[in-house]
Amino acid sequence: MAATAKATATTATTATTEKVRASFRWYTPPACAKPNGMQAVEGGIWVVDQQRESGMFFLDWKDGHVLQSFPTKTNHSSGVAWDGEALWVASTYPPVDLFRISVDGEELRRLPTPGASETKAAHGLEWIDGKLWVCVPPRLEPPRPAVYQVDPADGRVLSQFAAPGMRPHGIAWDGRHLWVSETTLRTMTAYTLDGQPQRVLELEPGPSEGPDPHGLTFYQGELWYCDAGTRAMCTIKV
Repeated sequence: MAATAKATATTATTATTEKVRASFRWYTPPACAKPNGMQAVEGGIWVVDQQRESGMFFLDWKDGHVLQSFPTKTNHSSGVAWDGEALWVASTYPPVDLFRISVDGEELRRLPTPGASETKAAHGLEWIDGKLWVCVPPRLEPPRPAVYQVDPADGRVLSQFAAPGMRPHGIAWDGRHLWVSETTLRTMTAYTLDGQPQRVLELEPGPSEGPDPHGLTFYQGELWYCDAGTRAMCTIKV
């Protein structure tokens, strides 16, 4: 029998807000002109470019130089996840789907984006215990954005909760909490997997290289985020 989607109505205002300052690391290479989704793995960081002709880049941790790259079939890509064998990437314009691709760019599977419409598409992806988590903000207007837990076999929504603000973007799992970045508010909110907010990190002004969080991932005690406008890669210790 199909699982019933559970909705948990929450807001970030119930969690303590902490002011934090990010550290600038490096710029993505010019070929990755608008970094919009990212995923940490051992050996490097996967970053997807949001331009119409999207590309996937595997970048070195130290300075961001390209270790590997390939084009994708996604359109204005956003969000990257690693399931242990392959990558997941969201296409925010037609086809508005979630793509599972091999590390050399071959399409392996395609799922519908939960809650998608002409004004809604996925921006953040994360893989937790065999399930795909998807952050879907509205492009122009309500309904409110949400984070969905999806069955990667068939795309069924297993659970969901309200995402912060109106422009939530990247999501990242630290082993205890699912972090959600909000680009306009410049915040990262930590949630339990049933949608209870635990912490809110609000970015102080700066660094000048990377003011706005888009893609988000977690690696060795730090949240890494990219700014699609400046190509900056920044980190916050948590």
